[in-house]
Amino acid sequence: MSVEPPRSLRELAPWLALILLAVPGLGASSYLTYSHYADEATICAGVGSCELVQTSSYSAIAGVPVALMGLLYFIAVAALAAARILRLPLAVDWGTPVLFTMAIGGTAFVTYLTYIEIFVLEAICPWCVSVAVMTVISLCFAVWARAAEAQAES
Repeated sequence: MSVEPPRSLRELAPWLALILLAVPGLGASSYLTYSHYADEATICAGVGSCELVQTSSYSAIAGVPVALMGLLYFIAVAALAAARILRLPLAVDWGTPVLFTMAIGGTAFVTYLTYIEIFVLEAICPWCVSVAVMTVISLCFAVWARAAEAQAES
């Protein structure tokens, strides 16, 4: 069964919130990706141990920086939300389940990375924590989008 396109602000709100959330997510992830590839120290402003986290063996998987993965995540979230708002057919039919799957995976991944920061590296990067928090919030917005969709169906 096909889902109807958003008809009201109530249905659009979670998708608009995702776009707004993606902006700082893109900013933080872009900065972390830049500092990785530029081989520059991450500015931590005296809070945390960004350099230790950013240069650890856990900062890349199969040669791909986790910061780049975060950047790609927020690009995908913003693109999916925009496609849903624009009522593109695939996004209308599959946007919510795809978003929910991405957000679950992203939240699981940042939970793992936060565990590594706290219990293995014993160091915290505020930039990384901010990306983790925004990823968890994106999961909350995915649940909100599904609830709004379910309410519209009834």
